[in-house]
Amino acid sequence: MSDQTSRKRNLVLIAGILAIGMIAASIVGGQAMTAAAQQSANSEKDKVPTVSTSGSATEKVDPDKVSVTVGVETEGKTASEATRANATLMEQVLATLRNAGVRNDQIVTGYFSVYPVYQMVSPPCIEIYPQPPECYPRSEISGYKAVNSITVTVDASADVGKLIDAAVNAGANNVNGAYFFISEERQNEIRESLIEKAIENAKSRAEKAAAALDMEITGVESVNLNDVYFPIFYKDFSLAESSAGTQILPGQQTVSMNVSIVFTMG
Repeated sequence: MSDQTSRKRNLVLIAGILAIGMIAASIVGGQAMTAAAQQSANSEKDKVPTVSTSGSATEKVDPDKVSVTVGVETEGKTASEATRANATLMEQVLATLRNAGVRNDQIVTGYFSVYPVYQMVSPPCIEIYPQPPECYPRSEISGYKAVNSITVTVDASADVGKLIDAAVNAGANNVNGAYFFISEERQNEIRESLIEKAIENAKSRAEKAAAALDMEITGVESVNLNDVYFPIFYKDFSLAESSAGTQILPGQQTVSMNVSIVFTMG
């Protein structure tokens, strides 16, 4: 048999093998497409109907804590003189607050600083123009100031106005407004209560929607909770108010919770 005849037989054999492979691939591919189509149809058939809804709950609460910052500012010719004067006054303020029933764990130092005080000085010079450099006005240290402030946090039921008046009478000469807020422990209690009420609200809405479709709620697919924002109530005032007897009254705060739920129906 010649080489040319042998090559022709090999080409025919290879072509046959390729044809068989293509037929087999076509069969397998068709089966795969049929299986995928069947799976998709089954998936659509097994899909559970759902209803998406939201719920909310709102509650008015009274703050259970209040913070107020009182401070002492003193001046002296030297830093040590200003600091000593400040320490004396602050000790008087702290002793007065303790006598009024404030515990040490309710008092925190918020700020302490000692810094120079400057003033502009114009050296005595003859009236000539232009003025020589040594006659220019310059800034010089005229003394030092010491600033010390403490933050007192007590129950909101306490007479914080009375505490402020006592601190001012003891020597405090810098007072910030009172901040009424809800403690972390109380926040957790309120949050749990609001979550339960908001979910009940969402479920009630979903049940009404399902009933309108002659269906029932069968389960939950997903839940999304929005965190609760707890505001802070601020009451500003001046030292003039303190001298007349400070009246500070907390106000109610409104907090709310929102939830988004996807319920399944059947």
